[in-house]
Amino acid sequence: MDATAAKFDQGIAKHSDKELEQLHKQTEALFQNLRTVRHAINNNVAVIMAMAELTQRNPAQCAKLSQICLDKAPQIAAAIGGFTELFEGALSLQQELQGHMATATTSS
Repeated sequence: MDATAAKFDQGIAKHSDKELEQLHKQTEALFQNLRTVRHAINNNVAVIMAMAELTQRNPAQCAKLSQICLDKAPQIAAAIGGFTELFEGALSLQQELQGHMATATTSS
């Protein structure tokens, strides 16, 4: 019986090592994506602020500059949406890993 339990624990450990590796990779990807999203949002907000300032200085260009600002909102939303998907994937993997760890602990 102890040999079977030991084999089970080894199987869980191998499975958990793979999941930990996958979680680590997802965390790295999440961090990289966060940096990209933060950069994209900062750039788009800077453009919006510049267009607002130009509109104040040149009201005749208001329609054109307003359209540029309106085009930036979906770009910001898309960047946030992509980050959210990646974050939720990493979170679900972490929850799955915790479930496996809890099952392994109660099985021992």
